[in-house]
Amino acid sequence: MVDKKRMTTAVSALEQELSAPARDDPPQSDGTHPQAASVEADAQEAAEPQLEDVAHLLTQHGLDADELKGLWEHFLEELKDLPEKKPLVTVFGAFLLGFIAGRTSRK
Repeated sequence: MVDKKRMTTAVSALEQELSAPARDDPPQSDGTHPQAASVEADAQEAAEPQLEDVAHLLTQHGLDADELKGLWEHFLEELKDLPEKKPLVTVFGAFLLGFIAGRTSRK
């Protein structure tokens, strides 16, 4: 079992370790620490997926970006023609969207 003296020495050692700089790299000319800059750059790259990564994933799954763009345009055209071709589906869809919006806004 750990006693109080050993715990306090371990905690103080950890506090000293955390308060000390991780490296002895001098700050850059703009005043930032090089390690901090690299950590921020890594975080930005992880947060924002690159366009090449998305294109690579699409090709990996057998999809083409131009094909998806064409499918999206076709979908929009069909959506524009829906009220003329199927007015009851349009009315039911509008009712359903209104019902869902009303239920979600209700407390």
